[in-house]
Amino acid sequence: MGRETKAGSTGPPRQRYLVVAVDFGTTFSGVAWAQTARPEIRSTIVEWPALRGQDDRTSDKVPTELAFDDSGSKFGFEIEEGEPRYQWFKLGIDPKQEEQLVSHLSIAYPDSKALPPAYDQQHDPVHLVTLYLTRLRGHIMDILAKNLGSGVIKTTPIRFTITVPAIWDDAAKARTQKCAQSAGMGKEVRIISEPEAAVFYALDAMDPHDFRPGDTFALCDAGGGTVDLISYTIVALQPHVEIREAVPGDGSACGSTFLNRIFARFLKDHLEDVEGYDQDTLDEAMLDFETNTKRRFNGDNAMTLRVPGLVDDLTKGIKRQRLTIQAGKVMSLFEPVISSILTLVMSQLRQTKNAKAVILVGGFGQSPYLRNCIKKVVPATIEVLQPPNGWTAVVKGALMRSLNEIEPDTSRINIASRIARKAYGMRAGVEYEPDLHEESLSHGVVRNTGNGTFWLVHKLLVTQKKGTQIDEAKPLTTHWYEARPIEEGTIRSISERLYSFTAPRGPTIQPAPLYPGSGVRKLVDFYADLSVISASLIPIETGADGKQYYLLDFQIKVTFFSAHTEYSLWYRGVEYGKVTAEYA
Repeated sequence: MGRETKAGSTGPPRQRYLVVAVDFGTTFSGVAWAQTARPEIRSTIVEWPALRGQDDRTSDKVPTELAFDDSGSKFGFEIEEGEPRYQWFKLGIDPKQEEQLVSHLSIAYPDSKALPPAYDQQHDPVHLVTLYLTRLRGHIMDILAKNLGSGVIKTTPIRFTITVPAIWDDAAKARTQKCAQSAGMGKEVRIISEPEAAVFYALDAMDPHDFRPGDTFALCDAGGGTVDLISYTIVALQPHVEIREAVPGDGSACGSTFLNRIFARFLKDHLEDVEGYDQDTLDEAMLDFETNTKRRFNGDNAMTLRVPGLVDDLTKGIKRQRLTIQAGKVMSLFEPVISSILTLVMSQLRQTKNAKAVILVGGFGQSPYLRNCIKKVVPATIEVLQPPNGWTAVVKGALMRSLNEIEPDTSRINIASRIARKAYGMRAGVEYEPDLHEESLSHGVVRNTGNGTFWLVHKLLVTQKKGTQIDEAKPLTTHWYEARPIEEGTIRSISERLYSFTAPRGPTIQPAPLYPGSGVRKLVDFYADLSVISASLIPIETGADGKQYYLLDFQIKVTFFSAHTEYSLWYRGVEYGKVTAEYA
């Protein structure tokens, strides 16, 4: 079963697919699916293993947690309350971001149930992510078979899409994709950045015509573990809503999970000396807080929680097994999380021009108190908007984007371009000029025996500058040159390397250096099969040494998508297939 929403009807698809989107979150994960035969009907999975109660409960998401016992693994709601479990293992896919996201909140308010973050060889992040996605995929297949029948599942190809944080580097995104492939989601599993998915849903669920071309909005995805922000500028409203990335994304570990931990610590300290208090009392109060009162608190009202088993104690606000906490105290408990989010929001807005709105999505993004706090600190000209069903914005948007890739008419939103988060370059051989390349003497100059000129072999040729707009419809073309004596045979394959440069954060963009140094690192190794190019098409020239050489001047085109990059081999205007890429 699932919750269904309908979009505008479209014509018959070219080929029938089942499209499944997975929002792989830090603390919770969600799944949505649709058929290209009926793209207007989209379903969200709300039934999960072990999620049972008196009213046959459902949930839009499942905890991103794993536990192990003698019978094997448990995931999500299968894990019993108080049972040790692996959490936040998603962040281990990008170790650099994991280190940066160790916020003061994660240090001050650890989870007592979480297993130590030090991974062993058996339970390293890649293994845990793969296992979790494997269990998730198994449940997805059960739900699809239940809804559509096993015959449809066997005869209809399934396209999976999985979401990743925008701030992750290319290698981490590629690792996530490989985990999904290993989990059985297919070799063609797509990845999409979380904020792009969320903005697809948010603009579709709202009326974007309140914006004008040139207006900018910041999208704040306030989830359980992390809060991520990114800004977009409206390019056009007709015939489709077209936007471009205005400010690169930012994020921190300051989600509502920390609010839960802060609140649990307060309740334990406040209630543990009251007659009748035990762990069940705390669990019941926290369940009430998580599912009801936290979501309704707006800053004006007192908060009332169920505390079963406790005797009346008016000095502590307990009467008839209900605990009343005054609004001022509740606000002080919210303050560490709210303050961290406000810092991120204001940092993002300071980098934008013509900001008209902050759009809140994610579970905590639906909090009326968070909205009120943001409204107090942003200029009055900036609206703070909360599209409906924001907790599932990412997974629903990912499904919309996936359907749009197969059937372009199913979405009225288009991402025109994105911002390069780093500079890209390659080692280049350029003819030595003493006036320009004096510094090169310390990096090495060698003579090319093929044509007799001097070449710099360590110079970095920047092919894409940080901060420039990237359009996936306009690939970045990198030019390469290969020479080989004809007695060694034709050029069968090549391996080349692309570098990246990430400067320290600052008010201005630091230009990439001309030579390897601080901030420059290997990004990806290319492996291209050149045997597909007929030898008759490769010119032969005589070098300064009198020998004959095959001279191959080819291109590798780099296409930047939402959350992944593809590389293709081109020669004389003809594409010769994809290039294998291995990230550092």
